[in-house]
Amino acid sequence: MRTIEIPLPDELLRLVDERARTAGVPREAYIRAVLSRDVSAEPSISEILAPFRDQVESSGISDDALDQLFSEAREEARTDRNSRTFDER
Repeated sequence: MRTIEIPLPDELLRLVDERARTAGVPREAYIRAVLSRDVSAEPSISEILAPFRDQVESSGISDDALDQLFSEAREEARTDRNSRTFDER
């Protein structure tokens, strides 16, 4: 195991200590757990969707137009799925 040193602002250290106390673990154990959880976790839905949200924002498309686009795509997929199901019978 290795040891690292990083400077932390007093307010952040206070918050870390508060969370560690609430969890009933030493500061080092709390920091290790938080870091481990963060680096081993799957990306959140928000992280996965970030590039899409950026693209939508830069495109200038309105919320109504985006809703319409999704409604049309959903209906097209439903129609396609239903026709395949019917053809397989």
